[in-house]
Amino acid sequence: MNKFITCDIGKKETYVFVPETNNHYVISNEDFIQLNIPELNGQDIIIEDAHIRAQEDNSLAQSWTIEQLKQLRSCADSMNIEILCFPQKVTPKARKIASIGLREYLLAKSDPNDIESIAFYLQEFPEAYDALKIFDPVEYKTFEKKVSHIYVDRDALTEDSNGARNQQYGIKTDYSDAVVEWIKKYLFKLASELDSDTREWAGIELNKNNSGLKDGLKKYTSSKLKFIYGVINTLIVPSTGDLRVRSDINKVPYWKYAKKVYFGLTPYHMHAGVTASNYKYHKRKAGSSCKKSMSLESKNAVKNLDDVREIREAMKESDRHLRDLWRTARKMIVEDGLL
Repeated sequence: MNKFITCDIGKKETYVFVPETNNHYVISNEDFIQLNIPELNGQDIIIEDAHIRAQEDNSLAQSWTIEQLKQLRSCADSMNIEILCFPQKVTPKARKIASIGLREYLLAKSDPNDIESIAFYLQEFPEAYDALKIFDPVEYKTFEKKVSHIYVDRDALTEDSNGARNQQYGIKTDYSDAVVEWIKKYLFKLASELDSDTREWAGIELNKNNSGLKDGLKKYTSSKLKFIYGVINTLIVPSTGDLRVRSDINKVPYWKYAKKVYFGLTPYHMHAGVTASNYKYHKRKAGSSCKKSMSLESKNAVKNLDDVREIREAMKESDRHLRDLWRTARKMIVEDGLL
C-alpha cells in the first residue's frame, strides 16, 4: 500500500493528515516549506494542485512564489520525498466517497475534511494514486507556453463541433461536410473492423444478416450519428477534409493526446470543450450499464463503496470502447488513407 500524508495549504498555515496514525496537525507554512512536518518519514506528500502553483498577481489560491516552490522541491529531493498533485476538482467527489465509507460529517467542506477525504479516496482507489502528477515548480508564463497548443487544438475542435451541431450534424437536413461524407461512405467498414461489444456500445447497428447498416444509419437519419460525428471530427477537419493535426508538431495525434485534449479524460481539466462534454456527460452516462449516481440527491444515489466501484468500472469500460473506436477510425483514416 502507498504510504503518504495529505496537506492543505492556506495563507499562513498548513493542515496535515497522517493516514497511518489518523492524526491531524496544523503547522506554519514556513515549516512546510522546510518539510518540518510531524510524522514525516519518507512518505509521499499529496497536495491539491491548485495550492502548489506559483503565486500570480493577487491570487488567493496560491501562497508561494516560484522561488519558494523551487526551495520546496529542493528540500523534498534532498530528503528523497516525492510530492504529488491531487486534482482539486476531484476533492468534492472524494468528500462524498469518504462520507459514505467513513463518516457522514466528512461531506462538509473544510481543510481537515478535505485532506482526510483525499487520503481515504486514494487508499480505496489506488489506481487514482498512480495517476497523480509529480510536482514540478514552474512559472505560470512558462507553463502557459508549454500547453498553449492544447488550447489552440481544443478551441479549433470546439468551433468545428459547434458549427456542426448548429446544422444538426447533417441528420435529416441538407447540410454536409467532410465528416458527414466520410461517415456516409465508411461507417459500415468501420463497423466491420470493430468487435461486437464496441460496435454495440457505439450504437452502430447492423441489419439482421450483418450485411449492412440499419436504415437509420444508412440513410443518415439516426440521432446516434451525433456521437459518431464527434469521434470522426477529431480526425478530419469538416470544412476542408484535411487530417486534424496537432498545432505544435503538425502531425495527427495518437490516443494519448486525443483522450486528454479532445475527450478530456483527465481529472486535472474539467472544461475540455464540446466534444469532451458530449462524451463524458452524455454518451458515457447514457450508454453505461450502471445507472447508479454519484449525486447523493438522486434516487439512484450510491449507498456504499461497492456502488462507487461499479460506477468507476462502468466508466473505464466506456473509455476502453471509445479508445478502440477512435484507434480503429484513426487507422482507417491515417494509415489506410481512407479520406
